[in-house]
Amino acid sequence: MKYNYKGFTLIEMLVVIAVIAILATVVLTGVTGFQASARDTRRVGDLRNVQNYLELYFSQCGHYPGGANCTIATPGNWAALSTTITGMGIATVFPNDPVKNRNYSYGVEGTENLQYVIGAKLEKKNSALGSDLTGQIFGVDCTDASLIYCVGS
Repeated sequence: MKYNYKGFTLIEMLVVIAVIAILATVVLTGVTGFQASARDTRRVGDLRNVQNYLELYFSQCGHYPGGANCTIATPGNWAALSTTITGMGIATVFPNDPVKNRNYSYGVEGTENLQYVIGAKLEKKNSALGSDLTGQIFGVDCTDASLIYCVGS
């Protein structure tokens, strides 16, 4: 008597599924770190763009947004800064943090609005993004330079 099976046995199928599951776990674990790095790169790029917007604003108004003439923004408020910059036509789209429920920070020197600080909280430590800005500056937390990226005027 000769058996002529066409197909896979249950054991063969289970082995293949186990191998695929192991490979998927390894790949997904590695991709997670790349996604966090990509979001951090986007944050740095966003802050560079906002720096350009703030300099354009400064050239038009003679100070940075924060409650003087030529503005509707309140110091330290990212949403109001966004409204001010887009309302003046300096930018059509204003960047926000790529992760929901996280925000960038904006602070302006309180008397003449001639200095500002903007910051973003990073997901991964990055010593290459070291900053000269440390501590609380104009209401922006720049205390941990390896996890918070701050730039200013």
